[in-house]
Amino acid sequence: MAGTTDRLTDFAKRGQDAVSGAFGTWADAVGALTPFRPTAEDARGLLDSGFTAAEKVLKVQRDFAKGVLDAGVQIVEKASEVTDKARAKS
Repeated sequence: MAGTTDRLTDFAKRGQDAVSGAFGTWADAVGALTPFRPTAEDARGLLDSGFTAAEKVLKVQRDFAKGVLDAGVQIVEKASEVTDKARAKS
């Protein structure tokens, strides 16, 4: 189980790094295009936008993980069913 937890933690960290990198790239591009001097309100808006994007990414990751889990459960259930049928025949 520890290996699974480590892999899921790594997966989540890579997703977080990807979002952080994309946000950094976006901020750099905006900074290069405009003489942007954010006010406190601008900074709050950017912060909210960043977290909103991160929440969307996290939801996609959660939905993906649930899909993988559901598929794994179906495989295990089917394998168990096939094994039970094979045992019943012998």
